[in-house]
Amino acid sequence: MPAPSPPPTEFDTLGAAAACVKRGDFETALTHLKALLAGNPRHELANGMLAGLYAQLKMPDRARHYFEQVLRLNPANVLARFQLGLLHLETGQPRDALEAWQSKPPSPEDYLTHFYSAVALLELNRPDEAKVRLLQAAQHMPADHRLHPELQRLRHSLQS
Repeated sequence: MPAPSPPPTEFDTLGAAAACVKRGDFETALTHLKALLAGNPRHELANGMLAGLYAQLKMPDRARHYFEQVLRLNPANVLARFQLGLLHLETGQPRDALEAWQSKPPSPEDYLTHFYSAVALLELNRPDEAKVRLLQAAQHMPADHRLHPELQRLRHSLQS
């Protein structure tokens, strides 16, 4: 009788979850990630993947929970911080978005955080602060970035 195969490693489980997402099998991806977290709830990457998956599935409360879990595990996780802020912005919470982004101020080169911070500031009717963020974004955003035309439009509208 052949020896039983060893249980999958965490790396194997993450790979299986990623493959499921790639082919659109989100339920199975969720199952893989939850199984991994059942054995290791502090797995930063699995928490982040689960957060991203819930965000993609338009389940913002669950996504928020897992992004916050990632930040509890690693407060320096720039991607989780950015995604949490973006989630807040997309769900009509610009103040919470700014709070997420400003808890660890972005580097000058972080043009996306500066751009979306400006959008949040405009939603909060704070155009002078938005101008500063748009200028910071403009200094580093590549001209061929898909958001560059919107950046230019917003800057022009605030100069009028």
